[in-house]
Amino acid sequence: MKKTLLLSAMIFMAVIAVNAQATKVWNLGGDPTLAATSAAFPLTSGIGIGDGTTGNPAFPVNINGLLITGLATNLNMGGVNASPKTFGSYSFANRFQFNGAGYTGALPADVTPGTFNMPTQRYLSFKVLGNSTIYAIGVTGSNASARALFVTDGTTFIGKLDFPAGTGLLNDATVNYTGPAATLYVFGNSSVNLCLLSATNYDIHTAVNAVLADKGVSFNGSEVLNTKGLDIDVYNVLGKKVATSKTNIATTNFQKGIYVVRVTGTNDSLKFSI
Repeated sequence: MKKTLLLSAMIFMAVIAVNAQATKVWNLGGDPTLAATSAAFPLTSGIGIGDGTTGNPAFPVNINGLLITGLATNLNMGGVNASPKTFGSYSFANRFQFNGAGYTGALPADVTPGTFNMPTQRYLSFKVLGNSTIYAIGVTGSNASARALFVTDGTTFIGKLDFPAGTGLLNDATVNYTGPAATLYVFGNSSVNLCLLSATNYDIHTAVNAVLADKGVSFNGSEVLNTKGLDIDVYNVLGKKVATSKTNIATTNFQKGIYVVRVTGTNDSLKFSI
């Protein structure tokens, strides 16, 4: 009983703490000044390049609360490679590559995603608790052609992040979302390279604890992924254990709320909400 009450108190305090952290920054380009608050993304030819086996993740991949998704054939989606650039006070060593459009039939000249408000090929997604400002620093994937990233909630077009044609210099852009809690999707009309992405009013309960990410434990929106076969337990906000497994745990039948994943024998935890 004492253990249950203690765990409940820990979850409650964690919820209070994370609600105070409304802005999330993803350090896609590896700027060292952001290292303390936002883990840099790994150098790779493609984020989801693996087949899902241990240490070889396949799409979707959750890095620091940002869900990266691509088709199995889009193995270059999320490639991170060296491309030193500065922007204001930032000094980025790398770039994150979309390496293509987020939907079939896209053209670099598209100013809206048309009927493709739910991306189908390459995209980033994250949850917000309501009104949010989405900010990005990036560059067109072609010096000769302007490119854009679209922000949608899966059904409605919210806005466009423009990256004009030019000499490869970084540009910044902002989109404002007004509405209830939602999952937001970011995807392009063609190749775009990003160095930084941020969102206010971010639902931090979906973020992956960096230690657990290294252990292969993450949440993709419908499953707790356990790629290394560890002993994991899932608790609800009251501290009641609702699942235990050495494999992935489907959450489709879970009640809406906040949950905590713990790895047996450690103090590490992952908080997520559904």
